[in-house]
Amino acid sequence: MADSLKSKLIKNAGWLFGAEIISKLLAYGVIVILSRTLGPEGLGQYSFIFYYVGLLGIFSDLGVSYYFMREVARDRSKADELLPGVLGLKVVLALVNFIIIIALTFILPKPRGIKALIVIVGAEAMFTWVSLVFVRLMYAYEVTKYEAIARTVERIWAFFVGGTVLYFYKRLPLFIIMLLIGYIIRDSMRTVWGARFVNRISIRFKPQIWIYLLKKSYPFWLIGFFSLIYYRTDMVMLSLMKGDYETGIYRAAYTLVEVSLFVPGIVISITMPSMARLHIEDQKTLELLFKKSFQMLLGLGISGAVGYYAFSGFGIRTVFGEEFFESISILKILAFALPFMFLNSLFGSFLSATGRELSFTKIAGGTALINVLLNFFLITQYGAEGAAIATVISQGIMTCLSFIVKRHD
Repeated sequence: MADSLKSKLIKNAGWLFGAEIISKLLAYGVIVILSRTLGPEGLGQYSFIFYYVGLLGIFSDLGVSYYFMREVARDRSKADELLPGVLGLKVVLALVNFIIIIALTFILPKPRGIKALIVIVGAEAMFTWVSLVFVRLMYAYEVTKYEAIARTVERIWAFFVGGTVLYFYKRLPLFIIMLLIGYIIRDSMRTVWGARFVNRISIRFKPQIWIYLLKKSYPFWLIGFFSLIYYRTDMVMLSLMKGDYETGIYRAAYTLVEVSLFVPGIVISITMPSMARLHIEDQKTLELLFKKSFQMLLGLGISGAVGYYAFSGFGIRTVFGEEFFESISILKILAFALPFMFLNSLFGSFLSATGRELSFTKIAGGTALINVLLNFFLITQYGAEGAAIATVISQGIMTCLSFIVKRHD
């Protein structure tokens, strides 16, 4: 069984690894074109729009997709039974979330043009939120190649079409519209391919089903809710407290760190369904899988941190140019967060897959609150560097708490 699992994980990892390498390089290229074309302020505006919509997407799922994936991973016969209710709830949640975005954006202290772009991005986000159900469905069946292809197609579109439009026209609104067209293509592919894993697609609008789903999924939503606050609040708070320039400087450094986060992303995507299944079938193999994943992610995280710190100046100057010189010190600080980021992804996945999602919810909630408080005080005093320090401290706290729970729970 272990050999079969290993073979399947390697195959899935191959698909996701190839797609993530291509996607990250192209996404990286898009940010480079954007930063060199529109400068720190343009990069700051772009970052604020997408991080703001992402942060306000807290009510778009309520943990239903993750619960759906875990249950189907454990028993694939549940796919046809659960999907109609899950889709119905997701459609309603997407609409409600879009209304929330419109209402809050109306009172946002930003120019009218930025507000309009936020609403447009939020409108497309509804399709993305619903399509993620089909991504979870494919992952539950331990199939990753279709999502890998969809991501790659979207990134190719963003780089070649979006990048060309940005280079020649130098207008952020037109660039964002091109990106959204790519998102629509990606989400359409997800939906079509994901539909192959069930006998038929139907949507069921029954509140009693939704209540049942929410009772089961709310811990996963709380984890997602706290994670959104945890990972999105720094960029949004920077923009509102210090402006677009500081946000752009911070985003440049964070972009280089984000490039490496595809590593834990791949590990979690391919191991989480297996962990959920092994928790029922084979505890010994489950512990072995966790141990190997932990050792690999820790080693890669430390290596990455050393590399980012040592070559921070070279990386920022080469990729973004001298205009982003202030990003160097921020990248050096963020480098210390990398091992913690890698391990936190693994701990969260493991605890959720093994039925201890409430324990991780408490950890995520506590560290999210700490992160917001740290960002408020440190951004006030130190600007973008303060946001980086807050990230390192809160990530480290999350790792320590997760390790304690994993060991004693």
